Amino acid sequence: MSLWKALGLAPSEADKRLIKLVSQSYESVRVVGRGTVKIDPHEVSQTSEFRKAREQAKAIVARA
Repeated sequence: MSLWKALGLAPSEADKRLIKLVSQSYESVRVVGRGTVKIDPHEVSQTSEFRKAREQAKAIVARA
């Protein structure tokens, strides 16, 4: 057992999953502070998921 793990400072399995998720997401994603995530909005707006969600939102608003 490593010293870090013995002291409770080693990353848990949940921490490792989050690190993997963040590293596989946007290029501009940065974790700052405790739980704060920053992402370039321009990069997000260029994704197909965002464009699809924007079209769905437009359709919902148009019906209202």
